[in-house]
Amino acid sequence: MVSLTTDSRALAQGQVFWALRGARFDAHDFLTAELAARSSGWVVEKLRLKPGPRPTHVIEVPDTLKGLANLAARHRRRFDIPVVGITGSNGKTTTKEMLRCICLRVGATCANEGNLNNQIGLPLSLLEMTAQHRYGVFEMGASRPGDIAELGAMAHPTVGVLLNIGPAHLEFFGSLEATFKAKSELVAAVASEGRVVFNSDDPWLAPLEAGLGARAVAFGAGARARVRIIPPDGLVIDRRRVKVRLEAFGLVNLHNAAAAAAAAWAMGIDTAAIVSGLADHRPVRMRFERLRHPLGCDVVLDAYNANPASMKAAIGAFCQEFKSQAKVLVLGDMKELGPESPRLHEELGVWLSGLPLQSVYLAGPEMAHALRPLAASGVSFRVRHAAEPGVWLPELKSELRAGVALLLKASRAMRFEDVLERLES
Repeated sequence: MVSLTTDSRALAQGQVFWALRGARFDAHDFLTAELAARSSGWVVEKLRLKPGPRPTHVIEVPDTLKGLANLAARHRRRFDIPVVGITGSNGKTTTKEMLRCICLRVGATCANEGNLNNQIGLPLSLLEMTAQHRYGVFEMGASRPGDIAELGAMAHPTVGVLLNIGPAHLEFFGSLEATFKAKSELVAAVASEGRVVFNSDDPWLAPLEAGLGARAVAFGAGARARVRIIPPDGLVIDRRRVKVRLEAFGLVNLHNAAAAAAAAWAMGIDTAAIVSGLADHRPVRMRFERLRHPLGCDVVLDAYNANPASMKAAIGAFCQEFKSQAKVLVLGDMKELGPESPRLHEELGVWLSGLPLQSVYLAGPEMAHALRPLAASGVSFRVRHAAEPGVWLPELKSELRAGVALLLKASRAMRFEDVLERLES
C-alpha cells in the first residue's frame, strides 16, 4: 500500500499527499513547489489544482474526503479477518486499547492510534492494515446522525461494541434518544453473521438483545451477561470466573475491561489470553493517567474529554481509589452540551456536595453553574471558581503534599494538561 498523509507538515519524502477541505482549512492552499518536490503524488479535487510545479502523479476526484473513505473501504475488504468497531458515549479509547492488548496476545493487530476515530482518522487507520494483521480494532466517534453509518461502511466490522449512551455531544444530537439512534447505527453496519456486544446495564442498550437473537453478546452486572462484572476485580467470562489485574482503576474501567473481554470472546479468543491482555494494558495519556507530583501527592489526569456521565464515573472511581487520602478535585467545563449545559453543570454541583472532599477548584464559565449549589449547600470543604485556573492556582499548589490525591478532569478544550504543567513548575 502506498504511504499517504493528509498533513502537509508531516509529509515524508516520497509520500502521497491527500488534499482535504475542512471547515477551518483547505489543504489545496498548501500545494506548493516545496510540497511537490517531497511528494510522489497528490490526490486533489477536480478544478482545484492551480498552475505551478506538481509531482509526477496527480489524481483528481470529485470529493477527496469521499475518495479517502472509498479507498479505505476497498482496502479493508481485502482482508478476511475479525474487525471490531467500538462506539459509545464514554470509554471508546480505553476499551479499544484494552482489546488491542488482548488481541496482541494472539497475533498482529491493527488499531487506531489515539482517538483517530472520525471520517479522516478511521480511513487512515484502516489503510494501515496489511497481510500480517490477524485482527482489526477500531473505535468510532460520532458528533452527528449518520457518522457511525459512514464509518461502519468503511470498516465493515464483524463485531460491533456498544458501550453506553450518555449526555455527550448533546449540542449536536439534542437528546439521549437521538444519541442512541446515532450510536446504534453500528448494529446495521456489522456483517450479517457478526456479533454485537452491548452493555446490558444500560437502559438504552439492553432492549437491543431481543432483536439480535444469537448475535447478541451482553456484558454487565446482570446474571445473564456473557461477560459478568464482579467488583472490584472479577469477571465471569462465559461462566468461568477470573480475577483481572488492571492498571486503570475503578468500576468504570472494570466495565471497559468487560466490554473488551466480551468482544474478544466473540472473536474466539480464549480466557487466558483475555486475562493476560487486560494485564498488559496501560492507560494512555490524559485518560486516568496516574502520576506523582514533585511535592509528593498522587495525581490523576483524566482530561481528554468530559461529559456528565464520564465526570461522575471518574470522580467516583477516584474517591474509591484514594479513600484514605485527602481528595482535591480540579474540574473544568464540560463542553458540547448545548442548551442543557447549565442544568447538567448544576446537577454536578449538587452531586459533589455529598462527597468526602478536601477541596474543589472549578474553572470555566459553565462551571459557575456547579458553584451555585455547592455554595448554597454550605459544604465543609473548600470551593473555588474562576474563569481561568491561574486565579486559584497558587492556593491549589499550597495544598499539594504527601497524603493528598489530586484529580484533574475537564473537556479537551480546557487544556487541563497545561494546568498540571503550571502546578509542577
